[in-house]
Amino acid sequence: MKKRNPMALGMCLCLISVFNGGLVAAQSTWDLQAKVKEFAAGADTTLVLPPGRYVLPKEGLVLRKLKGRSIIARGVTLVGTDLDATALQFQECVDVTVDGLTLDYDPLPFTQGRLTAVDRTGRTADFQVSPGYPELGPVYLEGKNVHLFEKDSPRWKEGAPDYYPRKIERLAPDKGRLVFSEHAAGMDHLTVGDRVVLNVRKKPGVLVGSGCAKVRFINTTIHSAPGIGILVRFAEDAGVYENVRVVPGPRPEGAGEDRLFSTSADAFNAAYARKGPVLKGCDFSFMGDDAVNLHGVMLPVVKWLDDRSFVSMRAHKSERFDLLIRPGDEVRFLKPPTYAIAATGRVEAASLWDKPDAGVLADIKKIWPTSKGEGEGVFYVIKLKEQVAGVEPGDFCDIPATSAPGFEIRDSAFHDHRARGLRLMSNDGVVENCRFERLKGVAISVGPEYAFWREAGWCSDLVIRGNHITDVGLGANLRQADNYTTGAITIMGRRDPLKDDKSHFQGNARILVAGNVIQGCPVNGISVSAAREVEITGNTIRKVNLVDSPKMAADYGLGEQKPISVPHGGAVLRDNVIDP
Repeated sequence: MKKRNPMALGMCLCLISVFNGGLVAAQSTWDLQAKVKEFAAGADTTLVLPPGRYVLPKEGLVLRKLKGRSIIARGVTLVGTDLDATALQFQECVDVTVDGLTLDYDPLPFTQGRLTAVDRTGRTADFQVSPGYPELGPVYLEGKNVHLFEKDSPRWKEGAPDYYPRKIERLAPDKGRLVFSEHAAGMDHLTVGDRVVLNVRKKPGVLVGSGCAKVRFINTTIHSAPGIGILVRFAEDAGVYENVRVVPGPRPEGAGEDRLFSTSADAFNAAYARKGPVLKGCDFSFMGDDAVNLHGVMLPVVKWLDDRSFVSMRAHKSERFDLLIRPGDEVRFLKPPTYAIAATGRVEAASLWDKPDAGVLADIKKIWPTSKGEGEGVFYVIKLKEQVAGVEPGDFCDIPATSAPGFEIRDSAFHDHRARGLRLMSNDGVVENCRFERLKGVAISVGPEYAFWREAGWCSDLVIRGNHITDVGLGANLRQADNYTTGAITIMGRRDPLKDDKSHFQGNARILVAGNVIQGCPVNGISVSAAREVEITGNTIRKVNLVDSPKMAADYGLGEQKPISVPHGGAVLRDNVIDP
């Protein structure tokens, strides 16, 4: 794609219209942000955008405080121009529908090329950027996220790990070198002619933000984003998504190869929402991470102010959980290393606390290993309706009402991407009649990521029914000692790695896994741990445990290799068909 100067765009958006099959410049420019503001202030309930390609200003497009409105954007493509900015934001929007929109970025948030030399002794691999794709500017070198694809097909290379080189050297504008550490895995999978992608992880393409409810996307397509495709945070509910596609876009000008990538991270990620999303008829593929991630908040107990009030905190000042948590919400107190539920309580009130604890701020990376320490932390006081016993500073808590409960994922396809299909840490949900194909990770994982990622929480009252899963778990990561997702469908709870305590708290409950077809997985078909009251019935399982994996999940004591494995959980198995 041609390089543009987004600063020169100001608030004026260039409109390109389709005419007789070609792209021609419109006669005038159109200020889309001003038009949306006018629409918000007026009485019309529907805004119809003229078909065309709209090049957004650097700061993207913000829709704020729309209520009861529809935006018809059939034939409309919005193009983000800054990889440090979200292209489309919704803030305090209620009952808003977007129909027909396409989103892309220029410059692309990735570049791709082919390996031209591999030095296994020197632990380097040289590559040439493919014509038409971005040259090796700093933004493509700094993230060190590298993906290995087959030479002659748009497929992640089977059996290869995720690659995070020690550094990426720029040898020329279109030539680079991957330099790997002494212990990095996967050198034996690198072959001259293989294709590689270097992706940028920064901002989401679409943000459904604070105060949003009943936001609907229909017939929407996302071709690229410098991070997550659609990110939902601090919304009253996570919205409805019908016929939403996350797929690679058209070839850039001058390119001889199709794009290998869509979004740089998850296709869809909803957290800190009081109601889960509805996804129906969606198609997500070629992302740099999971297809769908639903989770909640995990908060530390910093100190007790009195017998019913404790201080908690988050790493970033913008995370206003005091506004999301409501009176009556259940609080579950968790004890490392298994994150067993030690006590429960109910919220009376949640508020900001203006007395930051310098000691806790200094230990923020210990509390959240994923935190980059950006900005200031924010502290809260959570007051309970009643006293709880046995909860000490250093314990954690989660609040299920903020974990996007009540989700529905139906009749959708998740295929050809890195990591997991669905990563579910929420309650009262259903996954039905979906298709999962050619994933580096497992198809569905259910259960919290309390350790490291600090994503909540224990799951209950779920139905996983009638799904077709083919050729998943194709990356090498699943066979490593630090893996904890050991089946095409996995129910688990990520605890701290095993030391003296080898137990798994059975925090997940009341989960039905029924009528699914699993065909092709190097590890188990179904794995259950850290769970009780699980029913596994009427599933068909073929071609699993294809690779002997003696190290698999050794750090968690979950290495049993069977078509259906229940090493640390309670499950009823009935009428399952296992084809050897």
